[in-house]
Amino acid sequence: MKSSKRNTQTFLLDTNVFIAAIKAPKKKTKTLQLILTLIEREDIYLVGDEFQAEELIRYAEEFRSETATAIIGALFDKMELVDVGENFIKICKNYMRTPNLADILHAACCLKTDCVLITNDKHFNRIRDEGIIKVWSVSKAIKELL
Repeated sequence: MKSSKRNTQTFLLDTNVFIAAIKAPKKKTKTLQLILTLIEREDIYLVGDEFQAEELIRYAEEFRSETATAIIGALFDKMELVDVGENFIKICKNYMRTPNLADILHAACCLKTDCVLITNDKHFNRIRDEGIIKVWSVSKAIKELL
């Protein structure tokens, strides 16, 4: 007999997903629905790193909307900030071709926590293809979670 209880899934939400969702919150896009689902579902656990938190705050301030502020608050309430550690950063640097330290920290956080990164950023393709971390596109996340 199948259990009706779902396993907990852990995700790190890349900042580009947040930006796509709050650029035009009145449109109620699938990306916005995805973020709300990640926040609301009890079987989903969110993690983040210090750069991600700073990026989210910066973009929320830039867009200056009630929706952005509410989403940031809910994300921070649910999200555990992870101290990544140099060893995970070094591993991920070997597989990333980006000067953006935030992307490397996001990958390192995913490696440390064994979570899925949701992003449309192509900088993560190699580290995903090498099997170092799990990466879902936004469309895959929508298909799997909504």
